[in-house]
Amino acid sequence: MLDRFGEIRIIEQVITDHGSQFFANKTDKNGESNSKFSLFLEENNIKHVKARVKHPQTNGKIEKWYDTYEKYRFQFENFDKFVNWYNTVRYHESLDSDRYLMTPYEAF
Repeated sequence: MLDRFGEIRIIEQVITDHGSQFFANKTDKNGESNSKFSLFLEENNIKHVKARVKHPQTNGKIEKWYDTYEKYRFQFENFDKFVNWYNTVRYHESLDSDRYLMTPYEAF
């Protein structure tokens, strides 16, 4: 999967909550705690940023993305067409630049 989008941008960091699928909550006798996910990140030189506990706002942007995907995905033939619409047609209020709404494509 990393090879598929590597020409766009290399993943430098990822933010997750403290879910057991991302983060080993128990340590071994040496105080080490590695999950398959954290080992994958380490092998690929990706920094793992853990969200604050009991602070769902940290993951708010990705949660909003999933909400938008669930709401609109059935209007598109496939995932790529949804992503194209999301990035090139749909205006994102968080990218408002002095009252001019932009798409991610326009902003970046």
